[in-house]
Amino acid sequence: MEPTTKPIREETLREPSASYIDQGVLPLRDFTSRVNTHPVIAPLAASKEIRVVFRQLSKRIPNTTFATFGLYRYPAKFIPQVVSYIFDCYGQPGKSVIDPFAGSGTTGLVARLYEMPYELWDLNPFLEILHEVAIMEPVPVRIDELVERMRNSQEIFLPKWSNLSYWFPEPAIEMLSRLFGFYHALPPSPVKRLICVPLLKVMRRFSHNDHQRQKLSRSPVAMRRVQALMSGDWQTRLFTELDEEIRIVQKKLMEYQSLYDGNCPVLSYSVKAGIDGIEHSTNIDGEWDMLVTSPPYLQAQEYIRCSKLDLFWLGFSEEVIRHLSRCELPYREVSRIPIHSATYHRFHDTIQENRLRKLFERYFHGVLQVLTNLSFHIRERMFLFVGPATIRSVPVPIDRIFCEHFEALGWEHETTLIDSIAARVMFRSERNPATGLSDKRMATEHLVILRRK
Repeated sequence: MEPTTKPIREETLREPSASYIDQGVLPLRDFTSRVNTHPVIAPLAASKEIRVVFRQLSKRIPNTTFATFGLYRYPAKFIPQVVSYIFDCYGQPGKSVIDPFAGSGTTGLVARLYEMPYELWDLNPFLEILHEVAIMEPVPVRIDELVERMRNSQEIFLPKWSNLSYWFPEPAIEMLSRLFGFYHALPPSPVKRLICVPLLKVMRRFSHNDHQRQKLSRSPVAMRRVQALMSGDWQTRLFTELDEEIRIVQKKLMEYQSLYDGNCPVLSYSVKAGIDGIEHSTNIDGEWDMLVTSPPYLQAQEYIRCSKLDLFWLGFSEEVIRHLSRCELPYREVSRIPIHSATYHRFHDTIQENRLRKLFERYFHGVLQVLTNLSFHIRERMFLFVGPATIRSVPVPIDRIFCEHFEALGWEHETTLIDSIAARVMFRSERNPATGLSDKRMATEHLVILRRK
């Protein structure tokens, strides 16, 4: 089926805007030069690559953190404007979509606005909780009274975590145990969903985890921050912040409802998170019109580690969280599949370090196994949003490897849309801490559009 809206014309998008160049973002021609001149990578026809700014293309979403798209910080978030652009061009009510690496659930949130049934998979069980919060209507509740009930709660919940006191000061643990005791004592309800994210935000604020590092990491900076927080009347500050965070969630829920053209439709959707998210990738039952996903980054795949604090306080045990961590791509043994990409094999042969070669292999065999299995169940198109991560400062053209692989399986590569990364959450250092080299991590992200022939 042809797109319902004509794609953006190439000539209008070829050059990046001056504002992006002024910010020091790597221009497309420079990235292409770095890739195409590398001895193991063959040049790609320029007509297949088009420069875009997705944040300016979305017709319905005003900014990346609007509504429940900015409900909670999550690593390597799929920006909603990308998904919105896809559905503006190729979607229509009733078409079905699947995202096998759903992360925080952005694909599903956007699909609802376009009245498209969807299915989300992810290893992180936090997806199911976060998604149910993000799609609900504002809750008719007196927030001041609710916070007072939480303050007076006598219920107690302590995470089953041997390192709890390492990450939190004892007075904070006592208070948080009562707040989460209130949360866990509630039956499933809109009120319980409403307070979930605010509690997690307050919990993280009083932890020794360094907020500037995406992975769970204790630092002197974080220790000093918590020490300052715990001085004076810290309990009043905690409950003031909790009140504010609940009001922010209510506001974001109202913003999300405002994005619907009419009333919120009754949609068919499914969320398979945790171990189920892995099992369904090898035992697929169903068909979908479109696949829309942003797979994990090549060298940043430890999303369970990023979510440990949340998962412990939400009631997951240490044993379960360890099991989930072992299932992540850097650590999980994956079965090898045929990878139909000359670029992959040429690049693989240049990697000298065993550790990096194993990471490279596990990433592509793991991700492509899921995508290949699903490709036989997709009726129309696949949209793969990836970034050219580097290995020893050489960019790996993940988009090109994916294109070659799926073209060999009978898919047609329509185009690759390339956008500059405007804001980076996962990486902030000027130098790679492992190598000491200047940070040459991703300056662009690429949307590969594949069509079934």
